[in-house]
Amino acid sequence: IPIKWPKSRDEVWKANIPHTHLAHEKSDQNWMVVKGEKIVFPGGGTHFHYGADKYIAALAN
Repeated sequence: IPIKWPKSRDEVWKANIPHTHLAHEKSDQNWMVVKGEKIVFPGGGTHFHYGADKYIAALAN
C-alpha cells in the first residue's frame, strides 16, 4: 500500500528500508523513529546529543 503525498515525505514503510540500524543509532537525536511497521522522520533533530552550546562556544573562541 503506497503512502500518499505529502505524508510520504515524513514516513516510509520499514519493509522498504534494507538497513534500519540507523534508526536505532539515531533514535536519541529524533532524526528517525521506528513506529510499528513504519519509519517516521519527525524533524527537529540535532547533531548534538547534549545541545550545541559547547560547539558554539568553541566557534566563538
